[in-house]
Amino acid sequence: MAKEFHYTWTWDLQSSPEALWPFMSDTNRFNRDTGLPPIILLEIMNGVKRTKFNIPVINIEWEEEPFEWTYPTHFGVLRRYKTGPLQQMRVDCQLQRSENGTRIIYNVWATSRNILGDIAIPLGVGIFSAKKFEAITRRYDRIAESSNSIMLMTKRENLSSARRVNLKSKMEQLKNQNVDESIIDRLFEFLNHADDFSVQRMRPYALADGWNLPRRAMLETFLRATRIGILDMYWDLLCPECRGVTEDISHLSDVHATSHCNTCQIDFSANFDHNIEVIFRPNASVREVDKTIEFCVGNPQRQTHIMFSTIVQPHENLSLSTMIDEGRYLLRASQLSGAQNFLATKNGAKKVDVLASDAGWQTGLFEIGLMPYINLINETDHAQVFELVHSAWSDQSATAADVTTLQVFRDLFSSEVFRPGEEISIGSTTLMFTDLRGSTKLYREIGDAQAFSRVREHFDILERAIAAEGGSVVKTIGDAVMAAFRSPEAAIRAIWDVQKELTSRGQPLLMIKVGIHQGPCIAVNLNDRLDYFGSTVNITSRLPGFSTGGEVIFSQQIHENPEVMAFLEKNALPNSMTKFSGDIRGYDEPMDLWKVKMGEANKDEG
Repeated sequence: MAKEFHYTWTWDLQSSPEALWPFMSDTNRFNRDTGLPPIILLEIMNGVKRTKFNIPVINIEWEEEPFEWTYPTHFGVLRRYKTGPLQQMRVDCQLQRSENGTRIIYNVWATSRNILGDIAIPLGVGIFSAKKFEAITRRYDRIAESSNSIMLMTKRENLSSARRVNLKSKMEQLKNQNVDESIIDRLFEFLNHADDFSVQRMRPYALADGWNLPRRAMLETFLRATRIGILDMYWDLLCPECRGVTEDISHLSDVHATSHCNTCQIDFSANFDHNIEVIFRPNASVREVDKTIEFCVGNPQRQTHIMFSTIVQPHENLSLSTMIDEGRYLLRASQLSGAQNFLATKNGAKKVDVLASDAGWQTGLFEIGLMPYINLINETDHAQVFELVHSAWSDQSATAADVTTLQVFRDLFSSEVFRPGEEISIGSTTLMFTDLRGSTKLYREIGDAQAFSRVREHFDILERAIAAEGGSVVKTIGDAVMAAFRSPEAAIRAIWDVQKELTSRGQPLLMIKVGIHQGPCIAVNLNDRLDYFGSTVNITSRLPGFSTGGEVIFSQQIHENPEVMAFLEKNALPNSMTKFSGDIRGYDEPMDLWKVKMGEANKDEG
């Protein structure tokens, strides 16, 4: 007869629940650290994962139900074993806030299949796991209390002496490219001391935040390090539902416009600024990394955008509390279409009832607080998995749009383009077109050689200013330039510096005409170059035609950007910005446009 064993372990720790959560809920790392062998995912059926231990001879296979969790206080999972000495195991971990930090209550229920299980469970779980789990949990507590808590560094060196020498030699090449030495030093220590999981998917923005260093400088360093052979770059396609990696691609030419998620069983479209993330790993010459090794196939840390995931039985209700950031959220149920829309604000409702019924969700947007108490009511005849999903994507992801906009990327990886005919959407990008006023007259007045020199000089000034603001020159067309930026204010700052520099170069004075617009577009391969296509491109290219020189013409979308307005209030000449209606060729309705004269405001005024 099957016998169930139950163990409860309680540990009092110094860190807060939210500080401990990233470590305790990352069961992939926790299982490795506690000595469990790696696993192999065999298949996914209706959300249930069939898995086995990756160990020779011994065949232990199980079905794993989806995790349930509530950030940052609870998570649990159930395994039903198909082979081996156990029938099933259920784990439940609670992180209770206490006066001095956190009390963790860790429960394990294990049911044996046979006499071997009767022996293995008390020894393996009751003795070995009890000691190992406590040791690892207290180690996580010490890391969470440290100033560098997101980086799981080891004291031992992971690189051999020969590999350290090789890495130091390559780091010298980075120094010769004027890369910030503080970034170089941090990167060397990380590659040498970080554990294997930390270097499987290196995210430059997350590392920059953890080290309190500039994000763009970190990303550009990673690109340079890839070119030198320190790192390898990958383009990860992320499912828009579970946000897990569906494809891990080493070259942009292998990226497709559509992909498939085996977990969610959906096809989806790739989007440059949402679900294509650029990640890095050490080059094999620096450090060998097995990107496929796993110790748990699902846990809350794989889906940090989901604040809770919990099952409510038919015609029952469940109350829970969680912690969330400001922003938009969706509350969805597994057996119902659509979702309930919430806006989290500081002054939102502290308590809210959510009703799931066959009639559908309530319409409208409801405000909730940042520590809401939510009562989930299931009026349907089916068990429902309720999930509260943060609509915003992580801002620590260096997206394909972030990377390909950088001039460093275009300079170092000019061969990284899509396959001919492939088109990838970009939700929003800022484009700038420039042109020189009277360039034909310039050649006639000062001669071809001198005029060409001045025009070439103007290109150099543009390229430097655009690169300095994190943008890139997409192409030149005669005396005109097309450039791309991730934000409108970066484009405004760049062109302001360009006009200032041109003015300082003396006679004949070069006057530049500029158009800036923001919107969706399509990234394409045009003449073996990463280019952009669509109505946003067409509109932007027409805007310089409204300028008489020394003026920026920009759309209403740019005018609505608060950072742009803050810059112009500080830097533009008084009363130099005017609104007008412009007819864009190819468009039936005129557009609201803005014109501002470039020139330095009197900084002493006011």
